[in-house]
Amino acid sequence: MKRNLLIGSTFLALLAALRIGATVLENRVAAQGRGGVQAPMFQVDPLWPKPLPNHWVIGSTIGVSVDARDHVWIVHRPDTLQPKEVSASANPPAASCCSPAPPVLEFDAEGNLIGHWGGPGPGYEWPQSNHGITADYKGNVWIGGNGRTDAQILKFTAGGKFLLQIGHQGKSGGSNDVENLKGAAKIFVDPATNEAYVADGYSGDTIPMRRPPGSSAARCTAPSCRRTVCYTSATARTTVYRCSRRTAPS
Repeated sequence: MKRNLLIGSTFLALLAALRIGATVLENRVAAQGRGGVQAPMFQVDPLWPKPLPNHWVIGSTIGVSVDARDHVWIVHRPDTLQPKEVSASANPPAASCCSPAPPVLEFDAEGNLIGHWGGPGPGYEWPQSNHGITADYKGNVWIGGNGRTDAQILKFTAGGKFLLQIGHQGKSGGSNDVENLKGAAKIFVDPATNEAYVADGYSGDTIPMRRPPGSSAARCTAPSCRRTVCYTSATARTTVYRCSRRTAPS
């Protein structure tokens, strides 16, 4: 008797769930028919990106950006991988797999790896801890860093050629320093003015505005910026939006 009751209750619950689902779909279709605004629906693609070559693996991904060609750029932290995850990079190799992928990876829309570069090199100071990547409207790539001594941002071509460094590692003079940053998390380049906005919030507590090379820098600050500023963006009318982990977006 109890078993039959349980089966009946389960069946009724399933019918109710199906009815609720059908009602939601009907309402969505009706709203679309009336021209109503619907939130976008997203679905994870478990097969994106495609397997990397050379037995490469990715560490903590700390930035993603999409350029004008719909290419997806990511920056990750190879040093977050555990020794057993990168046995092939040990000296001597402990296994045939795996090795850390280069810090900057470029994928096409289908998930194919089409570019890779990054890491320390001549003429610039690679961040102690990568944070944020931006592919700008000219096709150049910007990278920040939030390590203890990171006070710089870097600009490269899409192929990884170094173009520009703003700030210097370990040289930050605080929030009012117009030459250095401190823990830059994200960069946005305004196509209308060719100005770069930097969420300099891990230690700098401000949103610096870096004008094109050769001109001066400016900063927009506010009491509410005295938090971890994680993201910044600007509209065509140069309205700057910022958000933080501890305060509401503004």
